[in-house]
Amino acid sequence: MANTIQLKRRASGAPGAPAALKSGEMAHNEVDNTLYIGTGDDGAGNATTVTPLAGRGAYVDLAGTQSIAGAKTFALVPKSAQDATGATDLIRKSQFDLGLSEKSSVGHGHALSDVSGLEDALAGKSATGHGHAIADVTGLQTALAVKAPLSSPSLTGTPTAPTAAAGTNTTQLATTAFVQGAIAGFGAGDMLAASYDADGDGKVDSAEVADVAPWAGITGKPTTFTPAAHGHGISEITGLQTALNAKATLASPTLTGTPTAPTAAQGTNSTQLATTGFVAAAIAALIDAAPGALNTLNELAAALGDDPNFASTVTNGLASKLQASLNLSDLTNLATARGNLGLGSMATQVATDVSITGGTIDGIALDGGTF
Repeated sequence: MANTIQLKRRASGAPGAPAALKSGEMAHNEVDNTLYIGTGDDGAGNATTVTPLAGRGAYVDLAGTQSIAGAKTFALVPKSAQDATGATDLIRKSQFDLGLSEKSSVGHGHALSDVSGLEDALAGKSATGHGHAIADVTGLQTALAVKAPLSSPSLTGTPTAPTAAAGTNTTQLATTAFVQGAIAGFGAGDMLAASYDADGDGKVDSAEVADVAPWAGITGKPTTFTPAAHGHGISEITGLQTALNAKATLASPTLTGTPTAPTAAQGTNSTQLATTGFVAAAIAALIDAAPGALNTLNELAAALGDDPNFASTVTNGLASKLQASLNLSDLTNLATARGNLGLGSMATQVATDVSITGGTIDGIALDGGTF
């Protein structure tokens, strides 16, 4: 198995060097693609300076696209055969001067014919007298859209019009005032209160004859009347005894069929009737959703090994076990335990000062961590 050595590293986050390194320790930042090394020694093994060592973030690539910041000075200028062609290529001064020599001076003029297409563009412009379509006038179409057409307009809101003279019978619009005036011209009609209700009591006079009819003049009336306060026996009420026989007595009733009653709230301990729902809920609360193999007392006893002193048995058994909180410090013979686990002398060394003498180590992974 191959060994793996990993430098201290940063895969994401901020670019730049780690805050501190050991002297000679290296770290790689993938964000700016730069390899850093700790240089100098403060006497305790800590580097006094963290210096970029390699990578695209610190040095110019021989190939590929790369952004370079800051002003750069070149010992050798580009050769004459190396004229710039790309938008980001460096340009030689001679190439730049040649390009300027072919350009016009800042102050210069042009004839109308020197500007390509200008004559044609001007020829297409409007003369002083010209017309416009509705769409050419800003807002005109919107203003026209809120106006009513002369033919069959659909008016909204509360339209008004002049009121025609009374008796007009033409295609002129009739206002509400015209209609009210026409109705008033019909008169009061022939159903006047003064004619049919002379005494003003709200009743038609002819109907008031019934108000004064004598008792003797009413035929078909009963000869006797039941007094307001009177009683009846059960037998006088048709079907009452049969209905009562079908009811249960309050004292020790003998119910049949499938009697029902309100289900009492869980925990109720009174003389209130217990329904099957109350009993089922009480049993469910007792076993508290225990699995089928542990929902009876016999099954629970079997699960405890039918041991009436189960708690003492478990406590005594745990007393002989190691305590997790002591982290193996309660082992009676540490050397024998290490031997049983196959651990050598390395297991007793300090993690920051491990000494390996002789032998080989295969399949290890050294990880410098992240920063």
